[in-house]
Amino acid sequence: MGRRTWWLGVVLGSLLLGLAVAETIRVLRSGDGGLAFWLGTLGGGGALILAGTLLADRMPRPALVMTVVGCVAGILPTMWTIVLPLLLITLAVLRLRPAATAPLPDAT
Repeated sequence: MGRRTWWLGVVLGSLLLGLAVAETIRVLRSGDGGLAFWLGTLGGGGALILAGTLLADRMPRPALVMTVVGCVAGILPTMWTIVLPLLLITLAVLRLRPAATAPLPDAT
């Protein structure tokens, strides 16, 4: 994984976690509800992206799955921003591209 892709993963994961904290505070103060949605999608997505980014060198396959699932989870609550979902899609594509071109292991 390239340095720019690594930084994009760290920034987006941290941003989603920050948004999860902000939305959790807002929900608890206003009593609107939806805590599970905001915490699950923003917090879970951010945690998965960060974990997938930080574990990419040690466990490439699980880290790839964590990153892509985290990106998909983070797209739903940030859809209204337009820019953030595009960045999440970009991160997922950047992480998937090397996996698609990697040679398959020998079956013998």
